[in-house]
Amino acid sequence: MLKPSTVLKIYYAAAFAIGIGLSLLIGTQLHTHEIGLRGAALTTLCWNVAFMMILPLVLDWSQHRYFKAKFMQMEEIAKCNPELASLLQSKCQELALPKLRLAVVDGPCKEVFSYNLWGHNPRLVVPKTVLDPSEAANVLPSVEAELGVFVNQDQTIMFLIFASVQVLLQQVVLWIL
Repeated sequence: MLKPSTVLKIYYAAAFAIGIGLSLLIGTQLHTHEIGLRGAALTTLCWNVAFMMILPLVLDWSQHRYFKAKFMQMEEIAKCNPELASLLQSKCQELALPKLRLAVVDGPCKEVFSYNLWGHNPRLVVPKTVLDPSEAANVLPSVEAELGVFVNQDQTIMFLIFASVQVLLQQVVLWIL
């Protein structure tokens, strides 16, 4: 069963694989002196920044397309489940999270998952049961824990690691050729 966090892992794998393919191409261009070492490193960094910047768009699209998520503002949540809305508002103030949006997933998946881009445009993916006040008590601890982890999330490190490996691969290709 596909889970929202699995989409992130698939995206990481795809971005890394595409980066490896591009690195092989850049490595051959390094060999023929069509591009210099700094140009190769900057190009590698640029495509990894591009992958990182479109990540939230891909995740939003996948939540909507595959998980049939309904994106809700805090005001809409307050109408359905005031307890959840007050918890979210207090936690968002505590963590300085601006304009949190919830992606409410209708389906068998009970995973709570969050993502953002450099702390901006935060999204929290929750199961539909969180809107039901009688069922919300089971999910509230997971929501609170995920918001605590949310602040420390930064995909930048992952893409910098990708860029480092890809630059090393370029050097290996240059050395082999």
